[in-house]
Amino acid sequence: MALEKNPISLVHFMAYPGPGNTRSVQRGEARAEYLLHTLEEVLNDPYFQGVEITYIKNDQIRAKVADLLKASGKRVIFGAQPVQLINEDGLIPPGDISCPDEVGRRQAVQRLKKCLEQAYELGAVDFGLISGADPGAASGLDRREAAKTQLLRSLHELCVYAGELAQKQGRTPIRITLELFDRSTEPGHKNQLIGPAREAVELARIMQDAYGHRNFGLLYDLSHMPLIKGRSFNAETPEVLRELAPFLNHVHIGTCVTNPEDKLYGDSHPRLDYPGSAVTQEMLADFLKMLVDIGYEGGIGFEVVPYGDELSSAVVRSTQTIFDIARNRIDVNYCLGTFYFQPRRFFNETWFDMLNELRVSRPNAVAEAAAARRRRSTLTEDGKLVIVAADHPARRVTRVGSDPTAMGDRMSYLGRIVRTLLGKGVDGVMATPDIIEELLLIDVLLKEKGRKEGILDGKLVIGSMNRSGLAGVEYEMDDRLTAMTVEHLKQLNCDGGKLLLRIDPGRHSRYSIATMAYCAQAVSDCRKAGLPVFVEPLPVEETPEGYKVVMTPDALIQTIGVATSLGGSAHHMWIKVPYVNDYHRVVKATTLPILMLGGASKENPLPTIREFEQGMGEGANVRGVMVGRNVLYCGKDDPLAVVEAIAMIVHQGAGMDEAVRHLAAARGRSYDWFETLI
Repeated sequence: MALEKNPISLVHFMAYPGPGNTRSVQRGEARAEYLLHTLEEVLNDPYFQGVEITYIKNDQIRAKVADLLKASGKRVIFGAQPVQLINEDGLIPPGDISCPDEVGRRQAVQRLKKCLEQAYELGAVDFGLISGADPGAASGLDRREAAKTQLLRSLHELCVYAGELAQKQGRTPIRITLELFDRSTEPGHKNQLIGPAREAVELARIMQDAYGHRNFGLLYDLSHMPLIKGRSFNAETPEVLRELAPFLNHVHIGTCVTNPEDKLYGDSHPRLDYPGSAVTQEMLADFLKMLVDIGYEGGIGFEVVPYGDELSSAVVRSTQTIFDIARNRIDVNYCLGTFYFQPRRFFNETWFDMLNELRVSRPNAVAEAAAARRRRSTLTEDGKLVIVAADHPARRVTRVGSDPTAMGDRMSYLGRIVRTLLGKGVDGVMATPDIIEELLLIDVLLKEKGRKEGILDGKLVIGSMNRSGLAGVEYEMDDRLTAMTVEHLKQLNCDGGKLLLRIDPGRHSRYSIATMAYCAQAVSDCRKAGLPVFVEPLPVEETPEGYKVVMTPDALIQTIGVATSLGGSAHHMWIKVPYVNDYHRVVKATTLPILMLGGASKENPLPTIREFEQGMGEGANVRGVMVGRNVLYCGKDDPLAVVEAIAMIVHQGAGMDEAVRHLAAARGRSYDWFETLI
């Protein structure tokens, strides 16, 4: 589950505002029995690791609350925002701590110092506050810039005072956390100076770098996001969290209402499933994905308010449920965080140069390694297979995303292949002879470094046979056995061969017919040699951008029927076809075992993992995958982690949720595998 290590808190003064949903808690005037009972309810809920409270006027009640909080051992956050927003008796100017009037600013600071004293008394670790009203920019930016200067002065004084109080008590200084709000003067809005994320970041950078207050940071509230307008005058999006990340002390989960006709219009914090909620499930999920992506480890507070006859406990439970649904989503759990796979960190120039030297100085090393490789006694150990495909460059296919030659970088390519072969549940590799030879030479080097087993020992090695169907050439469908024949398979001690049969019913159909003949002969030769053969029959059509696979069940069904009749017998034949809609119809086209392919790199493994999960459930003869680019080039992700997730689905029958959780946990494992051998 995503964000499970982040402490979750509840903004108590919002969720439990007072008896009958009055606002006595926010005013600091709640009766003892209500305040203590509702706090106990939150503190006794194992879901929450913290609670967010505000000013309490009564000394005796506050002392009881302090004892209760201390006994709970849970995280305490003090929110001074209600004190500032209510502004009892209207004694402080709207500008609050950013007020241009020096007397008003000092009064506002003094009020917050009193709140700070109470925050320490209650054992708080964070202190939340707001900037004060935005003076606007109707007559230029001078007033706003002056207000920011005053705000910096005030925040500096508060940070200093927090440090002095901490020193007296012999404890760590409380964190001063400024919350970001909208700048709208419409009803239901807060119209605060801070403000857009970019300006908040500028201020936080000054506070930390110029003033040296490392205990200063920011609070970003999801419910404010649709209301805060950046310099483009558009509402902010979760992307702002990337900019805020270095200064983010805390986040809130809540919602607002952006429909002016709604009675709760504005920054009202209704329950997340309120019909007029501006924060949708997708927006919540995107927000959580971004928190995972930036590696956020701080606290997450729920800020929701019951209205009318709504029960506080029911609103809290619904928030927990909706939040858990979002953070349990596969796309949220998949998020990479700060990780990105660096192939050269795993397999570097030192090893690449050793391979080159080995090819020159010991030309017989390949044959020796092939003969010494420990082969499996059976093709499959549980009736299923996960094979890594690595034969694309031989057919002039090197593009990944926008990079036309990504797979042409052989050091990166080899590193990615080896990375997948280290994955648990991977049965072997299907590759062209040059790749197989390089993997065998890596095994020679590994054994010289003291390893008893190479990466190919106990794995299947499948040789890719026909590779003359070069992408983009005129006679691409004429796909001859230019990579390996059966004799070559035997020389490299391979466990089987793989053939590609693309059928173009158009103007170049005669070349597809010729390729059928090459494949038929190869199937027959493999059978005579006792080698299994993996046939990849694909229906294709010519387009202005080149040949494309026809991804319809009818086309695949027709093509499978052609492939299974090749070469005199389908004995020891496996079929390799992509997953498509109505796959249950496709798999009924043959009794032969089927492996699913991944296709062109999507640069995000989730769609491929989902397809494989669905495909494995569509028929008993779906026996695994033979996948290349979507594992080797899975965006920024780790090929080892991705292939292990796929292997869990194939070999263990795992669901996608379990597989993705494993993927996230496996990222970066054995990253220094080669380095430790040097």
